[in-house]
This record gives sequence, structure tokens and C-alpha cells, in this order.
Amino acid sequence: MSSTPRSPEPRRPGRLLRVALGASFLVPLVFPACLTPGYPLAPSGQVDIRVHVAGSLFAADTLDEAGKPVLPRQQPFETGVTLFLAEGGAPAYGGFVTVRVDPPEALVLGPYPKESDPTCQEIEGAFRCTASSEGYARFVVSSQSDWSGSATLIVNWAEQMKEKDIQILPAGLPDSATNFTMLVAGLDESLDGARVLPTFLALKCTVGPLPDDLGSKWRPGAIRSREAFVRATPPSNAPGVVENAPVIVESLFSEAALSATSDCAERKTRLRVLLGSTGESERFFLCFSDIGGEADFAVTSGQKQLDPGPSVLVDPEPRLLRVRALQSVVGTGAGGEVDLFEVSAFDVNRVRIVMPVDLRIEGNEYLSIGQASVTLDKEPNPATVISATPNYPGTARLHVTPRLLSSPDCASDPISVVEAP
Repeated sequence: MSSTPRSPEPRRPGRLLRVALGASFLVPLVFPACLTPGYPLAPSGQVDIRVHVAGSLFAADTLDEAGKPVLPRQQPFETGVTLFLAEGGAPAYGGFVTVRVDPPEALVLGPYPKESDPTCQEIEGAFRCTASSEGYARFVVSSQSDWSGSATLIVNWAEQMKEKDIQILPAGLPDSATNFTMLVAGLDESLDGARVLPTFLALKCTVGPLPDDLGSKWRPGAIRSREAFVRATPPSNAPGVVENAPVIVESLFSEAALSATSDCAERKTRLRVLLGSTGESERFFLCFSDIGGEADFAVTSGQKQLDPGPSVLVDPEPRLLRVRALQSVVGTGAGGEVDLFEVSAFDVNRVRIVMPVDLRIEGNEYLSIGQASVTLDKEPNPATVISATPNYPGTARLHVTPRLLSSPDCASDPISVVEAP
């Protein structure tokens, strides 16, 4: 049985259209590279700004050669910021705003470090924040300079603007810190105040004229120094602000300096120290020359300043003790006490200074004095004169030592006591 071949069925236009449309769905959609997801927040949108750190930030204390802050730094110097973007009472998913700081040098804007897909970043020269599906966007502001003052965080969208002030304090203690003080060890307390006493290690004896040069007022290896440190108590609402807070200690006296070591080999008039986590600084040293005097210091840290600053009385270091006999011979019939000795103490500048001394007569059976100690006077007053009573013929000397010390023992030339005619 034969069959007649069927002619091909004509194609319907609708089928061709369906095929064409199906093919079109397989073509991938390609967006220009310059487009970014999101849309500008509408004029009716709302933005809420929340700064994570409730208090102030701290500026950098010192910068390196590249203008970057030197570490370690006082905390907090940065804070996270959260924006909530909404439209019509609902999260504005994909809506974006721009953020800037006034003045620009006050703070640096950056992405939030804990986000794998940053919601805030710099795009086309502007710092842009795009709301997540919950409406949130987060970023970080940080102080990267020594600028301090009141900075304004400004959020812009569709000719709308919202601001938030952030206070940046100079590095150092805030005004709310308490018990700010500098403590100095090894001082002798007197009626006049805390003192640094002389050591008498450089003291020499003479019976004649003064040498032209008595050495340096800063004797290498023998400079008088006292250990010191600064401490403060943090405010109760910010216990961590004292750590790494810088303190500037400055000598206001030409004969006092500051050093990191007790030998004072390297001396400065201005020293920067950092407070530790307990509120105490590392130890440093106050250095004093042999001239002595009243040494005043200024201590400042951020908004805190010691007023009045610490003051230390420094006794001059005697360099020369002169014990001079005014006569070489005296008669027993002189009639009571006779001015026989002149005693003076000199500093490194060959200037007469105050010095308490003990007196002793060698040969006191021949010559006697009525006092065992005396305080030598300073310029411009006359030199201290010691009177003695000649008793019997013989030879005697006056011995002078620093008060309560046995050396150096400075003796006068001998005086001969003779029988009066």
C-alpha cells in the first residue's frame, strides 16, 4: 500500500515569534562598568547619625617625618559611625548619601573594618554610604593629625543635609581627670620646703688666693639628680583615657634640667613622658647643677596644668673652703677674744656662698674658741671671722669641716701663741 507524501506544514508566524522571544531570554544582560548599584536617597528620605564613642576623641601628640601619628597613641582616637537611611518609614535599601568632614583636616573617613562588603567607601572622589537591606551603613572616622577642636560630620542627599559634631581634644589628660601631680623622690624636707642638699664631694681646701678656674658646674658622673614621675586618676566614665596620655615636663630654671637616666649625661629642658595604664608615667630624673637655686618646673598634659608647678630648693655645691689665719703670732695678754681666722666657702663661679660648718681647734689648750659650729655668710656680706682666746704659749690651728661630716678637713696655717711681754 502506497502512501502519498505529506507536504511540509507551513510555519505559523506565532511560533516564529515564540522562538525568537525564547532566544532573546538567553542573551545575558550587560551593564556599563561605570554604573554602581544603588540610587540617590530621595528628598523625602531621613538619615539618623549615631556615633559609637560617646565622649571626645584625642588628636595625635607627635607626628613622624611623613606626617603620620607616632605610636603608641592615647585612646580613643577613632570611632565607628552608623547611619540609618529610611524612606516612608521603611529602610531605604540601596539608597545612598555622601559624607564629609568640616574642616577636612580634622578627621579621616574610612570603611568599617568589620564588614566584608563595605557599605561606605570612597567612590568617584566622594565618600558614599549605601544602605543595606536593613537600612544601615557604617564607617569609621579617625584623628590622624595633631588638629584639635570641634569637627562637624556632614551627611548630604538630594539637597538635604544633616550634621553631627565630634569633639577632638588635644592629646593629654581631659579636664575631668583628677589627682594630677608630679612626685620627686630623695628630697630633704625643711622649713623652707623640699631641698636638694650638697654632697661636698667636690669640696677642696685652701689657705690662700682662689684659683682662676674651679671646674664645670655640670660635673660628668657627679651631677645631682632626683627620680621623679607624674601620675593622674582617670575620670570614672572613661577609665582608659590616661593610658598613653602624654605629659610635658619643662624646666623653668637655667640650673636645672631633665633626663631619662640618673647620670644626667643627656639633659633637656623639656621632656615628654607617657602615662601608663595605672595612670603613672615612666620614671625620669631632675638634674641640678652645682650652682643651685630655686628650680621651678612646669607640668602640662592636654587640658590639665599644675598651678603652681613643682618647685625644688637646691643648695649650691661648695667647691672651695678657705680657712685663713689673720695673724701668725698672738700674745696671751691680748685681753679676751681676738679675731684670728677668716672662713669662707665658694661655689664653682668663685662666689661666696652660705655653708654650715663645724669648728675645732688643734691645740685647744693654747687657743680656745667659744663656738663649735657656725654658718658661713655669702656675698655681698663680709666674710665670716672667727674669734679665739689665747691661753698659754704654744701652736694652734683651726680645723673646719662641713656640718656633721668629718671630711674634707680644712686646716688653717698655724698660729703661735706667745707669752705677752
